[in-house]
Amino acid sequence: MDTDIYTHNVGCSSALLVFWKVHQSLSSSYSLRLVMSLQHEVKALKKFVRAANYLSVSQIYLKDNLLLERPLQHTDIKPRLLGHWGTCPGINFLYANVNRLIVKHQRDFMCLIGPGHGFPAVQANLFIEGSLSHYYPDVIPYSEEGMKDICRKFSQAYGYPSHANPEAPGQILEGGELGYALAVAWGAVLDNPELIAVCLVGDGESETGPLAASWYANRLVSPKESGAVLPVLHINGYKISGPTRLGRMSNEEITQEFTGLGYHVLVVDDEREEDIYEQMAKAMDEAYAIIADIQQRARNGEDVECPRWPLIAMKTAKGWTGTKEADGKKLEGNCDSHQVIVNQCAENPEHLQLLNEWLASYGFHELYRICDDQSIEFDDDIRGLIPAPEQTMGRQKLSYGGEVVEDLVLPDLTALAYGNDVPRGERGYSMLKMGEWLREAIRLNEVKSNLRVFSPDETYSNQLQAVFEVTNRSWQWPIKSWDQDIAREGRIIELLSENLLFGMLHGYTVTGRFGMFPTYESFAQVIASMADQYCKYIHASQDVHFRKPVPSCNVVLSSLLERQDHNGYSHQNPSLLASMLEKHPKIVSAYLPADANSTLVYTEKAFVDRDKLNVVVAGKKELPVWLTLEEACQQAQDGIMTWDFASDEDPDVVLAGCGDYVTQECLAALVLIRERLPQVKVRFVSVTELTSGGLGSLKYADKPYLLDEFFTKDKGVVFNFHGYPNTIKKLVFNYAGVKRFRIKGYEENGSTTTPFDMGVRNGTSRYHMVIDLAYKAFQQGVISEDEHATVTTEMLRRLVEHKEYILKHGVDPEEINDWQWQR
Repeated sequence: MDTDIYTHNVGCSSALLVFWKVHQSLSSSYSLRLVMSLQHEVKALKKFVRAANYLSVSQIYLKDNLLLERPLQHTDIKPRLLGHWGTCPGINFLYANVNRLIVKHQRDFMCLIGPGHGFPAVQANLFIEGSLSHYYPDVIPYSEEGMKDICRKFSQAYGYPSHANPEAPGQILEGGELGYALAVAWGAVLDNPELIAVCLVGDGESETGPLAASWYANRLVSPKESGAVLPVLHINGYKISGPTRLGRMSNEEITQEFTGLGYHVLVVDDEREEDIYEQMAKAMDEAYAIIADIQQRARNGEDVECPRWPLIAMKTAKGWTGTKEADGKKLEGNCDSHQVIVNQCAENPEHLQLLNEWLASYGFHELYRICDDQSIEFDDDIRGLIPAPEQTMGRQKLSYGGEVVEDLVLPDLTALAYGNDVPRGERGYSMLKMGEWLREAIRLNEVKSNLRVFSPDETYSNQLQAVFEVTNRSWQWPIKSWDQDIAREGRIIELLSENLLFGMLHGYTVTGRFGMFPTYESFAQVIASMADQYCKYIHASQDVHFRKPVPSCNVVLSSLLERQDHNGYSHQNPSLLASMLEKHPKIVSAYLPADANSTLVYTEKAFVDRDKLNVVVAGKKELPVWLTLEEACQQAQDGIMTWDFASDEDPDVVLAGCGDYVTQECLAALVLIRERLPQVKVRFVSVTELTSGGLGSLKYADKPYLLDEFFTKDKGVVFNFHGYPNTIKKLVFNYAGVKRFRIKGYEENGSTTTPFDMGVRNGTSRYHMVIDLAYKAFQQGVISEDEHATVTTEMLRRLVEHKEYILKHGVDPEEINDWQWQR
């Protein structure tokens, strides 16, 4: 500023003029120091990325001469070249910049990598920061031998995968499938107010449905009580064989799109004149300042409506720093750099020479030295970007959720259950009881802040509204005066995207907290692949010595197919249950409580379980309460029980039910058959737990012959199941008595109809049960052919009369709606 103008305008005294000159001098000096500091940081960042890029390339290509101690030979090249180079430079670039923020601000960071097979870059960074050597000191020492290990074993048999995995420190996502990273990141920061999760989103990945929905999480996460997600959208322009949508958009279009989604967009573009490293460092600083400002204002009591979280659009060339051209093809900045470039190095001299020049360009040996004990020490600039050991992202304790798990304070089931004074068969609501359990659990664990419900816009619909007596739906966008149960803070995360909310549940549970995902059974299949990936992550974690048990991921299927009569065929689908029962029996359990008291018991059991995905199937309509709380607890121990109150001694036939609506039909069939064929002795068996190992708990999976205790050794069995009959057929395949089973279930017969007619259409109604039981009794010689024919004819007549009735009246007959249990 011109001091004469300044003094003239303010009438400044000579003393003030002296102060101003000193101030200007100090400010200029400070600005110069900032520039010098940034220049030094940029120098360090470039070295760090060079080192990580070299290790990434070496992992993909080399089996020998891994540190380029001599010119490459064909025999140095791996026989199978596997890996994805194109995304690696961007991952390395981001990881180095996140390290810079950790060192600068001494704050907890986590880095989630969305682009699929960029693990060479992740592993390179984990080695440089020392995390691999910390957890695998004997296998991957911090030495040249350690570097050689990760290079030799990458993508080799029994070696290191090409994507993020639980064996790798700091990872909370099985990265073999695109689209989940951002949702998982949002889940990880919930109730972790000091955590910043930086999530690299690939521009190809951004085209997936789960990722597209994940941008909306900024409407849900409170800056007051939770951490922050910094999305870094990596726009390198190409997928495996063609351009990405974002890669062909201008910076202005990208800014407009994500501004419309509620973000403060910062563009870093390698086509600008300013050094890309300087751009990125400034963008990261600005993003951090925005996050800190939002959080500080919210935590100081300000109502921060529509917090505009930062998003960095990072535009760098695909395959950046790699071979630019080969065989007349453009590689860097093109889709042809997606996987392995110059991929004939084992036999093509030109390719080998290109690889040799490429690796040499990084000057890797300039970046470290060998110490007296044969360990290595990286260049001072690089070491300046490596956080303190406990602050490295590979040793982020939240990524090993079992280390931070605090058990839930559990509600008193006795206070919630239907008591012994309630007559057996009196009607109650399973999902209402689950809602009451959640209400009490949220209240009891309020201080811990470690329990949330992730509900795709169906909390009320699925009868869980009791939770709103103690909490709200978390919502950061405008709130209207007439909105119900919505506030800035709340334990319920609700948005109409199953993909987003299941991803958030994943991130929440693997970082050590407890959650539930209740949804309509018919549409739960949309998250089947996400659930598969969660199960893979948990299963792969079992043998990793530094990973500890984490709370189970609990999926609740309600609005069941039996009561989707009014919605029609589109809402009738038990596929997720069938899909999950293909998974490892120690990882997945399906709980199908028969009544409200059983639902309470299995809700608690699901939250007590560790390292699992539980599927709880419970109806939201009024159904009979069959068991006392004590009986329900007893049955939950084995997942299967003979109901003595509904059974005869020395049975002639066995009737089994698995699912609440079908259990009602089974008990109604027992009443009918005892009226018509009193000489037939029937045992009723209730099955409430399934795994891929079979019926009941794992006890019976290991020893299926123990099922004879329930199904006898020689009597016919009619099994009525909530889902597909083939699901049960597979589960009892190894049971010797399977040939005696007649399995009933949903057979893809649906329509807009009445509730009872859904069972009729699929052969699971009480009338069908009587027909099948009578046939089994006839086979056993318990009843005569005439008796069998008479009962069968009556039941078939009733089925005809039922159809005529509903066509005329539009509702089920009174004898169905008003049915009451009687022994």
